[in-house]
Amino acid sequence: MKKSLSFIISLIVLMGVGLVFHLQFNPLAQTFLIQSYGINAVLALVALVLLGWGIDKKKSNLAVLYLFTVALKFSTYFIFFHPKFHLDGILIRQEFYIFFIPYALGLVLEIILLARRYK
Repeated sequence: MKKSLSFIISLIVLMGVGLVFHLQFNPLAQTFLIQSYGINAVLALVALVLLGWGIDKKKSNLAVLYLFTVALKFSTYFIFFHPKFHLDGILIRQEFYIFFIPYALGLVLEIILLARRYK
């Protein structure tokens, strides 16, 4: 429970700081940035819960659980983000970063905390 709470607090702080900095560079996309950081925070939380459960209960299926979390994130990108990015037919760098920066922050935090937990 303590490890999960520390992950949630770390996730909220990291995503909050990332959002504040990201808004400084792209203030016109405020609503979409907030949605992106929120969705990626939820996906990171789901991934940690599934992988944490896998470490404790299903070590033999840990790779399958990891691939499931990757597929979940991938499908979320194509269902929610991809259509909005390609409304004009062009994917610009700012649009890519709207998804990728919060995704990367969540992924790095997942890796760090799972590596500590797996020791």
